[in-house]
Amino acid sequence: MVIMDVGHGNCAVVRDGSRSAVIDIPRGKPVINALMDNKCSQIEHLLLSHPDEDHIGGAARLLADPGVSIANFWCNPSAIQDTETYLDLLEQAALREDSRNTRYRSNLNVGAREDLNFGRVEIEVLHPDVRLAGVGQASRRHKLGEVPSNRMSAVLRISLGGEPAVLLAADIDDKGFDSIESRGICMEAPVLVFPHHGGSAKGGNDRGFARRVCERVKPSLVVFSLGRNKYRNPLPEVLSGVRDAVPSAHIACTQISKNCHSSDVIPGGMAHLSSKWPSAGSVKGASCAGTVVIQAAGDGKITYDPSLSRHTRFVSQNVDMPKCLNLSV
Repeated sequence: MVIMDVGHGNCAVVRDGSRSAVIDIPRGKPVINALMDNKCSQIEHLLLSHPDEDHIGGAARLLADPGVSIANFWCNPSAIQDTETYLDLLEQAALREDSRNTRYRSNLNVGAREDLNFGRVEIEVLHPDVRLAGVGQASRRHKLGEVPSNRMSAVLRISLGGEPAVLLAADIDDKGFDSIESRGICMEAPVLVFPHHGGSAKGGNDRGFARRVCERVKPSLVVFSLGRNKYRNPLPEVLSGVRDAVPSAHIACTQISKNCHSSDVIPGGMAHLSSKWPSAGSVKGASCAGTVVIQAAGDGKITYDPSLSRHTRFVSQNVDMPKCLNLSV
């Protein structure tokens, strides 16, 4: 499995041999080029967690590529999403469906069950549940109240070779997480891609939210998929909540947060990055952990690259104020 450094956004690729699943894909030709360079042209599932630009921006382009085989396209419907990006995506999906090249699946929820599995890859949908999926994204005028896009984010747990490996939390908010907790679902996984790029969960207690998430997932590696931009993620309160719950976890941002390195002089030398897949920030020297490659070893253990030792060495030698190594909040 690959958690790609795409800047501010999300993109993950799961592979077993020549078959793959792509989960979220932001805008940018380099992302699609990376898929093609790594021979990901036979896609079993293209899954979009929710219709925000930084998760779906490149999906229409991928669907429009005649050289890419996509068996199933999964995207929960949204009656109130009317951006050009989303409407173009639906147009490309309709063309694929009309020609019987790709099957459109509108039920990316707990009811999908084993429909997403292929080879030695298992993809569980932990959220949304049937109640929330039946309502979908809704405005404040709905009898059950507002359901924003982030609350409808599909939360996925990926298992490799029978072992839980990665929990992808998309942009789930605190109320969406309440829904998962209320059903007593097991969320444990050694790797967590933290929700909303380490930004605010909008519930007023970001430290508490981060602590709750990590207490349930129990990760040994927490990845923040982010760009070096105005949002300055991950928030200090979020990092504190992660440390409250899993003090020994390896924290890895795909790119260097402005909270950790404010200078315009970006660290030189990216030798610690994984060489198998490109990292979007590497050209500008903005990658921190960069693209993270996760593998299931023969003994059932989950390994990842770059390793803790290589990433820690890079951070300690090049980053001015690394919050992952020295928290003072």
